[in-house]
Amino acid sequence: MSTIYWSGKSTNGIWKRKYKANSFYELFNLLMNEEIIDSYDYDVYEHTILEKYNKTERDIEFQNEDGDVDYEKIQKFIDSKPDLTDEELWLLISEQKGNAYYQNFEREGEDERIEIECDDFDENGKYKY
Repeated sequence: MSTIYWSGKSTNGIWKRKYKANSFYELFNLLMNEEIIDSYDYDVYEHTILEKYNKTERDIEFQNEDGDVDYEKIQKFIDSKPDLTDEELWLLISEQKGNAYYQNFEREGEDERIEIECDDFDENGKYKY
């Protein structure tokens, strides 16, 4: 897999960051560690898996006998599902507008960097480069 170059900036352009990673999973973790993408309300990765399967933590299957949220049931469900694909991680990062409202993803081309687009993923969501 080739290097992924990510850049982001705020709406006023004062806040700017650039990072590179060898995979979308590595990029996701890097941006989480730098608190560029984050949510204080929920884990964005786990929330995305729940959304992928049209679930929320309020679903009855995730409640205990008292009707309260049972986080162990949620975790068990998440652990039973496959990891997010490269394309899903790309979209997840792209949708996080907190610090980096404007984002750009690029890869190496023959003579210059090329913006990463939907066509750069195969039918299974795997990054082609």
